[in-house]
Amino acid sequence: MQLLGGNVLTSLSQGIQFFMLARALGPAEFGRIAAVNGVTQLLMPFAGFGAPSVMVMRSSRDPALLPLYFGNALLVMLASAALLVLLAVFGITPMLNGQVSFSLMAVFAVSELFASKVVDICWQVFIARDQVRQTSTLLTMQSVSRLLAAGIFISMTKQPDAAQWSWFALTSNVLVSALVLRMTVREVGSLRFDMLLARRELGAGASFAIGQSARSFYTDADKLFLARYAGAAVVGHYTMAFRVVMIALTVIRALSLAMQTKLYRAGQAGIAGTFSVTKRVMRPTVPMALFLAAAFWLTAPLLPWIAGARYEPSVDVLRALCFMPLILVLQVLLCDTLATSGYQRVVALSQLVSAALICVLSLVLIPRIGWSGAVIASYFAQGVLCLLMFLSIRSLLREASATKAPSDALAAQLTPPGTNAEP
Repeated sequence: MQLLGGNVLTSLSQGIQFFMLARALGPAEFGRIAAVNGVTQLLMPFAGFGAPSVMVMRSSRDPALLPLYFGNALLVMLASAALLVLLAVFGITPMLNGQVSFSLMAVFAVSELFASKVVDICWQVFIARDQVRQTSTLLTMQSVSRLLAAGIFISMTKQPDAAQWSWFALTSNVLVSALVLRMTVREVGSLRFDMLLARRELGAGASFAIGQSARSFYTDADKLFLARYAGAAVVGHYTMAFRVVMIALTVIRALSLAMQTKLYRAGQAGIAGTFSVTKRVMRPTVPMALFLAAAFWLTAPLLPWIAGARYEPSVDVLRALCFMPLILVLQVLLCDTLATSGYQRVVALSQLVSAALICVLSLVLIPRIGWSGAVIASYFAQGVLCLLMFLSIRSLLREASATKAPSDALAAQLTPPGTNAEP
């Protein structure tokens, strides 16, 4: 409940900040922010190369390892983030057809890939310790600080634009990351570093990083293609609707985070253990997703009243995306089931297929039909991802059942008549 409350407050802060910036900047400048954010979200999993997820996996099973894996996660993040900032600025910016400047990309990349990633690693430390209250506190601190930064930005600038906002966002992220890091180190104790161990764990981390990046790709790549082929204003309209959907998924994200440690522990018994936990989580979350779909369809006309009349085109986009919560719920739960059971490579492979699909479909559809092509690509790619992971889980459950059945038959043959096989 603490994590749920924290996520509600976090999403409320994010929602207010989101609408404040959208109204102040307008669709074109807001679209530039969305395009840059899409790039950083695609690269974010490689800032750390999956080391934070490995930290959660290892230390949730052996808490004594946490100071070592926490230190290694920060070390790997610093090295990888420096390379990723260069990639974002000089490798990706030229591909956006002049919609985003080099300086805007540079400031946002440093803000997200360094400062925000520190906060990301720190709240995962508390997930590993199953301390959901502290996790909630860190997430709330980050979102509230950004809300305050947005308020100061709007009040201090007469003609706000994306470039000005980038510096306010960077300042906020740096200050919060420094405070959060200090709090986390005080809780965990002296950090330890082991470069050899960090290198050995790169293989395990790579699966997490590739899977998470693929997830970001099929969530955010459509915005990059829209920026290139349809312009920043269309990105702003599309992002307005898509972010409303994501903000509304607060409860589901909170449940997923709260269950991660339990899933990793259940995963020690195999896929059947984690899937039994997942089924319990599905009972409330799937009906919630269907309720959200109906709510989005009915309330979509209110969007221009909240965000401003310039976002009238976002009404049709939101209605087109109204069933996305159901797909995202199933996607998150199936992904967590496989990843926490030790099948992260299966997840990564499925996500790469989905990422490739949305890339191809976006290239074909967006230049022809604009944001409608982005909606079709998102539904199809994420639907295929859910199907692939469901089929993988079903296959693994059958294998586990087939392996167990001969063992049970052998045990029955070896049990003397008239004795009880149970301990």
